[in-house]
Amino acid sequence: MDQDESVTQLSLFEQAPADAGQRIPEQRAPDALLCPSCHRAPASSPEQHARDIDQQWLEITAAGQIAVRRFCAACQPHHGLEFLACELCGLDLFLIGELANEVAADRLPTVLLTWLAAEGWNPHPVLTCPSHAR
Repeated sequence: MDQDESVTQLSLFEQAPADAGQRIPEQRAPDALLCPSCHRAPASSPEQHARDIDQQWLEITAAGQIAVRRFCAACQPHHGLEFLACELCGLDLFLIGELANEVAADRLPTVLLTWLAAEGWNPHPVLTCPSHAR
């Protein structure tokens, strides 16, 4: 190194001079989340895609347990659906398969009531989400 070149050393606690001539690298947006069901990248805006896959779809497994599924707009079920919604804010749960059939027949299976309670939902006197359950 030439004697004419100036070298600046900074400690971990010193700020770099404003005229250091260095650019702060641009922050990249995080890569879009792939759909957990079909593994597709978003066809819509990343924000809408994130809202779509954030929606909980409940079904009863072959073992008789509640499974939470997540779908993008491209692969979500369109038939045999039922919905449960908080009576105060409208937050909803989508039900599919046998679970949807049970709710359509005005039955709330014990496994569903157990899952709702574990997740903070209160079914009595009206269904309320965790934010409104008391």
